[in-house]
Amino acid sequence: MNVQDKTKTGIQLSKNGIEINGEPTVILCASLFYFRIPRDLWKDRLLKVKKAGYNCIDVYFPWNFHEMEQNDWDFTGEKDVEAFLQMAAEEGLFVVARPGPYICSEWDGGALPAYLFSDTNMRLRDNDPVFLEHVNRWFDQILPILKKYELGQEGTIICVQLDNELDFYGCQDPEGYISALRDMAVVQGLEVPLIACAGQGDLFLATGNSTGVIPACNLYPNDREPEFEAKVHAYVDTLSAQNVPLMVTETNRSHFLLRRLLAGGAKLLGPYLQVSGTNFGFTNAANNWGDPLALLTSDYDFGGMISSTGEVRPEAYEGRLMSRVIQAAGDSLALSSYTNDHSFTLRGASSYEVTGPNVLQLHGGGYLYSLPNVSNQEQTVAIHLEGKTFPEHTKLTIPEGGCPLLLAQTPLSHWGVPQGRLEFASAELIDAQTHGDQTNFVFSGQGESELSLFLPNLVKGETNGDLQLKQEGDLITFTAQRSAAGSAKLILTTGQILTITLLQREQALRLKEVLVDGQLIFDEFTTQSIDKEIPQIKWSVAALNNGAPELGGNSQQLGSHAEWLENRGIYKGYSWYKAKFTSPESKGVSGVLLQDASDICSVYTDDQYHGTVVPGGGSYYIPFEAEKSSRDMKLLVRSEIWGHSNFDDARLPVFRLNGQKGLTGAVAVTDILKLNSNWRFKEVRTSNEHHLYTALSCDTKSWPLISWSSWMTEHHPSYGYYRKSFSPSAHSNTWVLHLPGVKSLVTVFINGNEAGRVNPLTPYIDLTPWVRGGEEVQLTLFLETYYGLSNGAVILYEGVKAIDWELTSANEADLWNQAVKEKSLAAPTSLPVKLVSGSSAWLFGNLDGIDPTSCWKVLSSGSNMKLTLYLNGRLIGRIWNPSSTSRPQMRGGNDQLTFIPGPWIRKEGNTFAILLESTERGEPGVLEEIRFLPVIDEWKSR
Repeated sequence: MNVQDKTKTGIQLSKNGIEINGEPTVILCASLFYFRIPRDLWKDRLLKVKKAGYNCIDVYFPWNFHEMEQNDWDFTGEKDVEAFLQMAAEEGLFVVARPGPYICSEWDGGALPAYLFSDTNMRLRDNDPVFLEHVNRWFDQILPILKKYELGQEGTIICVQLDNELDFYGCQDPEGYISALRDMAVVQGLEVPLIACAGQGDLFLATGNSTGVIPACNLYPNDREPEFEAKVHAYVDTLSAQNVPLMVTETNRSHFLLRRLLAGGAKLLGPYLQVSGTNFGFTNAANNWGDPLALLTSDYDFGGMISSTGEVRPEAYEGRLMSRVIQAAGDSLALSSYTNDHSFTLRGASSYEVTGPNVLQLHGGGYLYSLPNVSNQEQTVAIHLEGKTFPEHTKLTIPEGGCPLLLAQTPLSHWGVPQGRLEFASAELIDAQTHGDQTNFVFSGQGESELSLFLPNLVKGETNGDLQLKQEGDLITFTAQRSAAGSAKLILTTGQILTITLLQREQALRLKEVLVDGQLIFDEFTTQSIDKEIPQIKWSVAALNNGAPELGGNSQQLGSHAEWLENRGIYKGYSWYKAKFTSPESKGVSGVLLQDASDICSVYTDDQYHGTVVPGGGSYYIPFEAEKSSRDMKLLVRSEIWGHSNFDDARLPVFRLNGQKGLTGAVAVTDILKLNSNWRFKEVRTSNEHHLYTALSCDTKSWPLISWSSWMTEHHPSYGYYRKSFSPSAHSNTWVLHLPGVKSLVTVFINGNEAGRVNPLTPYIDLTPWVRGGEEVQLTLFLETYYGLSNGAVILYEGVKAIDWELTSANEADLWNQAVKEKSLAAPTSLPVKLVSGSSAWLFGNLDGIDPTSCWKVLSSGSNMKLTLYLNGRLIGRIWNPSSTSRPQMRGGNDQLTFIPGPWIRKEGNTFAILLESTERGEPGVLEEIRFLPVIDEWKSR
């Protein structure tokens, strides 16, 4: 990596730190995503970030938000990127721009357009010419905008990130891929530094060591990991060798951890999602945070300092206080470096209670060090430094979860005082200003405090309040007891005046501004009324036919096989698969087996509901309550794309980044064979002898007969072949093997041919290509396991495939149009609303009279009900009330909350509509209550 010379934009990176227009700067950066916040609230959130002390935002630019259909680009209205970047510039906030092409961000498909997924030969996020051609179209749209708003042009962008956490992905050629993205950026004229972040620490896999691309790190530790600083120092050393600083582009949101990072030597601190938001529309992702999968909530909130509805949390005050420490230390901290060559020694606590001292050597002299209390109780410690122990007259106590950033042996020349030194402080310096001959220092203490200054030219000193002064020669020591505060005035022989103000931390958190004359201005909190008038909502309901709204006009004939939705140009919303089964007259049907099915599938046959399931992209068997004898049976599957995976994970098909939605087939199950007993078994020592034990010619007469997975052995892991024959039904045309409860890896062989592998998350495998009805089949299962590990059962489903497939779909606008049509047919109702299992309805509420000057939380309560909520044509959120079996885990925020932005409320004529779906088989869906709560905003922008 070459030294990063100052670019034309005035940004210089070196191992010493970050300089912007010649000014050394520590970057405190909050994630703030315009695509999750209504445009009319962008400025509100930017101002709150600034008020919380942050000087930068990082922002993704999701490709599929601006290209919802191929070659149909939209950068207007809520998608006006230029307007957002202009606002950030007006507020003086730097911007870390992250245009992908992949962004993760728990966003639908990680922002990759779903039309890409239908090309299964394309290598996403790799040096694949077909993929890069698509990326180039996106970059042709977004990079000229980023170029326009670079620092030094019309905006404040200080760097551009290429892709995102590539080291999590199986990229075959990271150097070629990142270099191709870099070349696109260069062609577009970008001059700010280009960076690439490592998600799990592999800088090469993240950047490919591509020339001109600077590595950055995403670090997500346990906040109280005792050895965290050692990890930070290791990355500082690695990057220093390339003459660049450690830039942590993502990390946890607590300022406890951010203080640790700062004291470890990081120069860009980017806590992820300090500003929360909402996944409006069909933009949620499905991912691997569940057991095994999860659906991302519409509320996108990880508990950062600003909530999704705009409320300010206590962490915002912590951010402001930390930023004051950074600003008070100034250039000396911005150009500091961590050092192990120091004489600081911690006394009074173990390294697994208080880590450190973690010491930064300040540029120009002195030290800033941290003392993170990683234990679960208050700690009392002392610092031994050059033969003395500090504090001398008081106790230094650190509360649980505290991490003070303290100065020692620091020249006062940093603040324009030519002689003197801050010898030790057990309180944090949070403001230092020099105006003429007067320098004002403000400290924040917690518990007892002690400040020692070496002042060889002191004339007189006086104190006010609870601050006590003690002078021993040229050493001046101030002390304050627990909960005490006060001030001091020191007059020097040079005519300079030093003022020292000590605040308790609770006061310091409320410090809003320090005026030129040293006057302190504090936030004044007033109790805001939450008694805003909630209108008495008049509700009405319109029932829908069997969960399948009549949409019309967009039906597709598929023929003998179903297809994934993306192959048919359907990327978001709802779809309805219709088909029919023709089963043998002598056979009843015990259930339906869906094939390659995801996300949310609700199954009906002959207008009878059989349940809602969330398969992970594989097969899924849904039993009927009673066997159906109908020879010709109609099938309806309502499929909702909750979202494409935002993360690539090989455990389930739905977790793959190109995982598709809907289904590829369905089987009417006419026979279920239980194959648990009388297997011939052969134990082996290796896993590479398949040719010996799976062939039809293999003699198994001497193999013992046992039940499935019952062999006892001393070998771990154990390998064994289980073999038996079965006779498939001549009436069937489909055979699917199911290993429910399997905990190990199983390789399946049919007549000596390898059919595939089964694992605990994908326990189904289609045997149809290797089976003919009426001809005996030899089945061999190779099990890789540990003795004592349960491996469930072996079941074979036989049946007939559905035929005559038809597909109908509805996107966000289609559903709203259907709601408008149904509204005229709605009958008055009141809450609670109860729907029979499997039924659907539109619920309408008249919101006229709701205050449009406020934003509103919408909270639902109920059971077995899925809600899709609209306001005036906008899909504002999706909620799934708790269910017994149908609902998977929900992750990302409050799963019962969505948000009505005040700017989206009309003075009159508001239409609030909810698509209700009763999802639990055999149980009614109940919507108990919808509550509207005004957002209370103590930092409301003016």
